[in-house]
Amino acid sequence: MSQINNIPPIQMPKHDPDKYKNVPKEYLQVAEGMESQFTNHLLNEMRKSVKAPSGPAEGIYRSMLDAERSKLMAQTNTGLGIKDVVLREIYPNFDKPNLGNVKMYKDINAQNVHSTQGENNE
Repeated sequence: MSQINNIPPIQMPKHDPDKYKNVPKEYLQVAEGMESQFTNHLLNEMRKSVKAPSGPAEGIYRSMLDAERSKLMAQTNTGLGIKDVVLREIYPNFDKPNLGNVKMYKDINAQNVHSTQGENNE
């Protein structure tokens, strides 16, 4: 019994409402679509494991309800996490912090200096 009490509590991810504010709309739509498809498939497979009396109309209703639930889950910031995985792959700047215009200006100037030095040495 002491082993059960020594288990650390589960750490839930923190809710960040501005998590997707710098992500272009097109990338966000693609990622949400993929999470929605995965969630819909997951719900369909879970529903197959439960025997419930249903007719053809109820089956259509449940599939439409699952599709809407999947879309809503994909649009939240705390969904299954598929959206974040997809965004990390298709939009590399997703997890990087916004460093501001001053830092970007310094980086551009540093690149320009290095590029002209290479031309003079040739």
